[in-house]
Amino acid sequence: MNQLKHWIPEHIRNMHAYTPGLQLDQKVIKLNTNENPYPLPDFILKEMEKIIRENRFHLYPDPKSSNLRKKIAQLYHKSENEVLIGNGSDDILSIVFRTFLIPEEKVLVLDPSYSLYPVLCSALNVNVIKVPLKKDFTVDLSLVIEYNKKYNPKMIVITNPNAPTGIALTKKDILELYQNLNKPVLIDEAYVFFGAESVMEEAGSDDYPMLMVCSTFSKAFSLAGLRLGWLIAHQKWIEEFDKIRDSYNVNLFTQKVGLLILENYSYFKNNINKIIEIRDWFIAQLKKLNFFTLPSKTNFIYTSPPDKNAKDLYEYLLSKNILVRYFKENPEYLRITIGSKEQMEVLLDVLQDKYC
Repeated sequence: MNQLKHWIPEHIRNMHAYTPGLQLDQKVIKLNTNENPYPLPDFILKEMEKIIRENRFHLYPDPKSSNLRKKIAQLYHKSENEVLIGNGSDDILSIVFRTFLIPEEKVLVLDPSYSLYPVLCSALNVNVIKVPLKKDFTVDLSLVIEYNKKYNPKMIVITNPNAPTGIALTKKDILELYQNLNKPVLIDEAYVFFGAESVMEEAGSDDYPMLMVCSTFSKAFSLAGLRLGWLIAHQKWIEEFDKIRDSYNVNLFTQKVGLLILENYSYFKNNINKIIEIRDWFIAQLKKLNFFTLPSKTNFIYTSPPDKNAKDLYEYLLSKNILVRYFKENPEYLRITIGSKEQMEVLLDVLQDKYC
């Protein structure tokens, strides 16, 4: 039995899998995985029931998610041939990585950033070049350009706004950076709806042909459990991604629910605005408790307690059935998802008990 692993390539045996946020069965306030605190409304659920009662699940779904491609193309003034639909944006990322990269090539990412990128690279036996953020956790644009020249990566991936910091680059910053890189650039806009500037419309255009931008329904649109994402890129690249994509990568039900959500965008925009309002209120309350919190354009915050002992606070909150995210790489900070006003008030009460 010990010999079974030897059939697995060494680079797979040696890789570290992606570590998702802690999931507990007991009743907790769950603020550790950047989910939207607002479940789908009744009027969407009723339409979902109609989809179920159509009873077409014995048939394959549209392999290209054509109606979703058309709808997203309309939103960003693009052609449907410039849109790719995925089983969550993680699926999109996997497709892009597998299309572009072969073993021993390099990908440039920020550090810290989304921890899935190195996992995808490890699975492909691809090298990761990490550009450290500045001490204030902002992106050192000149260092990105310097590392690009020094290491010559095949592709550059930037999360904007960044995770886990929540800090966003401006549209001007991104487009100017692109002009200095001269290679494929993927911007991951998973959190862009919470106050940052998008470059989705520029992706794959004549001025920015090697710019790709992906996003997700998980955060802003309360659909983390169904898995749905999209990418906009040049048509020539979409054609190549379609070769790599699983033939039926998005199921029939999810495709139709995605359309429902986009057709009711104003409802979800209202929820987004509520999350932004709660986020800004909560940051102000933390300041009164002498927390240091980075500016956020996301549905989470990155914050340091007065004693800078984030691990101790993480364990204390866990004992109170409140889940947040602790990353040992930055032991002074916790990442806290913005929940409902009621959830954040409970968290605030617990913090006041500890620090007042």
